[in-house]
Formats: sequence, structure tokens, C-alpha cells
Amino acid sequence: MLRINHDKFLIALAKSGMTTTELKIKSGVGRNTISKVINEDTLIRPALIGKLAKALNVDVEQIVDIK
Repeated sequence: MLRINHDKFLIALAKSGMTTTELKIKSGVGRNTISKVINEDTLIRPALIGKLAKALNVDVEQIVDIK
């Protein structure tokens, strides 16, 4: 599992101008998963992170913590 960086995710969401509902529709990621990301419960599957990054039009590396 990868860990989404909460702050980076929120910045990408803000830059996109999308609401969380729009992100849900565009990414195909469920509302509960998006809520977990927003509420910093951030361990989710890589495929879902990829979908979120694609919907936000950013590289995965821009929204995850890489160590």
C-alpha cells in the first residue's frame, strides 16, 4: 500500500477546481475512499491512487509520500 500525502492531495484537488463529488465521478473511486484520503486515513491500494492522480491530472508522485 502507498500512503497519500494529505496536504499534497488537497492542493491537487484545489488546483483542479473539482468538488469531491466531481472527483468521485471522474475517477471512479468511491466516496468512502475519497473521504478516507481527506480525513488522513491514507493507506489505499496503488490502483486507486493511480485513478485519483489521473482524475486530478497529476503524477502519482505528486500526491504520495515517497521514502
